[in-house]
Amino acid sequence: MSEKLEIGYFKANRYEMLAFIPENAKRILEVGCGEGAFSKGLKREDREMWGVEMNPTAAEKAIDVFTFVLEGDFNSIYDKLPKNHFDCVIFNDVLEHIYSPWDTIKMVKSLLSADGVLVSSIPNFRYMSNLIIEILYHGEFQYRVEGGILDDTHIRFFTTKSICRMFREQGYEIVVHKGINSDTRLKAKLFNILTFGFFNDAMYKQFATVAKIRN
Repeated sequence: MSEKLEIGYFKANRYEMLAFIPENAKRILEVGCGEGAFSKGLKREDREMWGVEMNPTAAEKAIDVFTFVLEGDFNSIYDKLPKNHFDCVIFNDVLEHIYSPWDTIKMVKSLLSADGVLVSSIPNFRYMSNLIIEILYHGEFQYRVEGGILDDTHIRFFTTKSICRMFREQGYEIVVHKGINSDTRLKAKLFNILTFGFFNDAMYKQFATVAKIRN
């Protein structure tokens, strides 16, 4: 990962994801928290904030934001996390970097409180510029160091359907599933209209999902 991109990852505020965090969540865990730019917008006097971060430098800076910060990948620190405790566990563009994200979200179930939710943002492989331009037009699948759908650190790729299937297969009920960061280009909008909305899901770069344990 380039230094410039790395800085972007660790400092991303992801304001568009704030709306998906339950207002009544009091104990919040963000996995892949970077320096805490996103959770800083969630910090309140009545909230207990936990962060998990692999990068030592970012984790050290995150201490200023969180009540507790654990350094390492999710699997390595899982046993240190309190069970049946969190009202909200957040994965902002993290699950696609994990070899077995379905196992990860299955593990999260034991961390959630009775009404707890898992909130995620996951890149959409069917995003218009990726699907139409890169895959269909250029016939190319080239990993990139500057980020995006084909970021060279992405291990898994998802569409809106496969995101929903992953959560359901791991025993979750989807509360909210919504496209974010839409393609605003006129050409993309016209193409979607001319194909009678067949590519509605391809208009979004990511999908935000809020899921709770299925009873």
